[in-house]
This record gives sequence, C-alpha cells and structure tokens, in this order.
Amino acid sequence: MFMKGANYIPQDVFLPRVEKGQYERLISQVKRANMNMIRVWGGGIYEEDIFYDLCDKNGILVWQDFMFAGSLYPDDDEFKTNIKEEVKENIQRLRSHPCLAVWCGNNEIEVAWKNWGWQKQYGYSSQDSIEIWSNYQSIFQEMIPDLVTQYHPESNYTSTSPLSNWGTPENFNHSSMHYWGVWHGREPFEAFENNVGRFMSEYGFQSFPELKTLQKVIPDSSLYWDSPALKHRQKSYIGNGLILKHINQYYAEPESFEDFLRLSQETQAKGMGMAIQSHIDGYPHCMGSLFWQLNDCWPGPSWSVLDYYGNKKAAYQVVKEKFGAMDK
Repeated sequence: MFMKGANYIPQDVFLPRVEKGQYERLISQVKRANMNMIRVWGGGIYEEDIFYDLCDKNGILVWQDFMFAGSLYPDDDEFKTNIKEEVKENIQRLRSHPCLAVWCGNNEIEVAWKNWGWQKQYGYSSQDSIEIWSNYQSIFQEMIPDLVTQYHPESNYTSTSPLSNWGTPENFNHSSMHYWGVWHGREPFEAFENNVGRFMSEYGFQSFPELKTLQKVIPDSSLYWDSPALKHRQKSYIGNGLILKHINQYYAEPESFEDFLRLSQETQAKGMGMAIQSHIDGYPHCMGSLFWQLNDCWPGPSWSVLDYYGNKKAAYQVVKEKFGAMDK
C-alpha cells in the first residue's frame, strides 16, 4: 500500500492549550486531503489518547517516532533506565490502537552522525566516536527494539528515519529518505523529479501564512517583508530569501506584502505538487510520500500546509488533489 501523508508536530508550543475540537478538526483535514498516514515526529511529543482514537476512527495509520531527535544521548544506567520506562509506558499505552503501523527509534540521529560532521565540529577523538556510536547502537538497535518485541511483538520497528542520506545517489535505491536537496541543498523544484527514494519520509518547502494569521501576532507597522518582527518568526537560516528566489523564478515580482504572502503559498504548492507527482510516478519503486510538514505550533513562515490556526494554505489543495488521484 502506497503511504500518502505528512509529518505531524505538536499543535501548540504550550501543550495544554490544544483542545479536543482542534484534534477533531486536524484529523478531519488529514482525511479530506486523502492521506492515509501521519508520522508523529520524534522532536515533538507522544500525543494524547484522543489523537490516536481519531486516527483509528478515520483510518489514518500512524508512524510513531520515539521522542529522540537530532542529538546524542548519555551512556549511563540511570538515563537508560529512564528511557526504558518511557518506551515501555508508551508502548503499553498505544499498542491497542489499530492505527499504529510502525515504531521508529529516532529522528535523524544516525544520518547526522554519519553525514553532518559532528565528530570534527565537537572535536571527538577516534575513541570518543567508537564509544558514542556503540552507545547509540545499544539504545536504538538493541534496547528499544527489544522492548518493542517484548510489549508489542506484532508491530514493526525501524531504528531511525532516515536510513538513507539524500546526498548519495545510490541511497535512493533503498530505505527511508529525508530529501532536503530542495531547501537545504538550494536545488530547484525540478530536482524532485530525479531524486525519488523508496520511502520519502521527509521533504518540503516553506511558505508564509495568510495576512489575517500574521495580523493576530504582528502589528500592522511590522507587516513588511524584512521587518524584525517577521524575521523573528523565521526559524530557517535561509528562509525568506529562498522563498523570494523561487517566487521570482516561477512568478512575477510581488507587488505588495500581501501579494508576497500569496505568491509564497503558490510557490510552495507548485513545489509540493512536483514532489508528490514524482513519488507517485515512481511507484512501485517509491511506496511512501510523507511531506514536511502538516501543521504548525505557532504563527509564522514554515513548511506546513495548515497554519497555526488551522487555515489551509494553497499547498493543501494540491496535496489533496495529488493524493486523491491515486485512488481513482
């Protein structure tokens, strides 16, 4: 079965503010967009029971990361005992949900260790590196899968996402892939067509939310492209400039700030459409397309197709159409 879906992050930076109705609305939007899987990203939280109940009810499969992401973890008995309890309790809580399709040990730790230059950046010696990698293996390739086998033996487990690095061509022939050549690699949208992995568990492009979303959190005097207030909400090191570059490649120069917001969404929609279509065209070599990202935890520019208030960006409709076409 071809997986069609997105990566999910917490719906608010202050978790208790998320109400039942927000969960219901979000999962309804997922279903209406013809998705069949959500990846609960390992940099967020193990979600509330209602999230999994709604996925059960609506036929949405869940790729569930354990909450470890983009970092190395201590090698001591006390910390590992803590990990065991965390993993055990969440498996026991969630294992009865038919939506739960796969457990994943972590987000991007292995690909980071092998490709991001941490050893040089942090001055690790050869002996340091041996010990650090051994500890990684003991947690994610031994301890956690042993617990999954013990407490949820009928389930599936993968140690990390991704298992393949997008910078190496042969890696598109096996395993999960976070393809960030478009964005971090500054490649054009056309690169999506030639970089299709076996299971695309992350890829995406940023856009801004609509004007009324920004007006709720930014004064009118700061609603211009390079205002300090707007820059504060841009959490990517290349964000605004890369968005504008792609707007200028595919569309006319924005005539106003509101026009810039609109064109940012049209540009994101174009890129997302090209990416998803390339994954669909790659079937059965490619069997999954989970874009980054579904939703937002605060108002501002991001890779989401739903803004913080649940408003649909232009890319949402494109996602719906592309994923829906596979069902016909």
